[in-house]
Amino acid sequence: MFPQLAKGIPQANISPFEPLYLDSVSVSKGSGPITLAGSFINLTVVGPSNATPTFTSMDIPNRKMHSGIFFPLLDIKARYNLKGNILVLPLVGHGTSDLKLIKVDTNVLSDLSFPKVEGREILQIDHMNVNFKVGGMRVNLRNLFNGNEVLGQTLNSFLNQNSNEIITDLSESIGQSLGDILKELMNEVFSKIPTDLWLLEDDEEPSSQIQEI
Repeated sequence: MFPQLAKGIPQANISPFEPLYLDSVSVSKGSGPITLAGSFINLTVVGPSNATPTFTSMDIPNRKMHSGIFFPLLDIKARYNLKGNILVLPLVGHGTSDLKLIKVDTNVLSDLSFPKVEGREILQIDHMNVNFKVGGMRVNLRNLFNGNEVLGQTLNSFLNQNSNEIITDLSESIGQSLGDILKELMNEVFSKIPTDLWLLEDDEEPSSQIQEI
């Protein structure tokens, strides 16, 4: 469904979701080789439409969903404001950024609820816990150290050369960021498709009444 959903489905009142826009994502890491605080704002995310669901299981009585989603590439553009230390180098700056996460394989545990909108039940994801593996990362932070190009280029090169270590140490913050992206995406979709159209008992027939919500 992802490629079609990215383009939007007017019949189900689903707007195009790619690029996906997020207001902000916070970064906080207070100890260890990496200490970092700040945020990314006005994020534009390209790549969710190429996602492949790898598995899904639902526990309706306990309102849990366990799922896996693989993204070949997430291309994220945003403004950033960060301060801290990355391994042996200081990091301080604010400006625009490009971040590419390559071969992102997620394992997601979601808490669900089933509210009604105009009399029809929908699935809503209230919370996500995301574990993940990333094949690689490319990052470019502009205007580091108040625009010092030499220091900025040095730090960007260092970030890219040590991406595996950085991803490991920032796994909690990156997981929260991926959770924000996935929650926004999946709630946008599920909020427009009532459960009577797709969440069925073994002996049930799907509803033929498709109505806008």
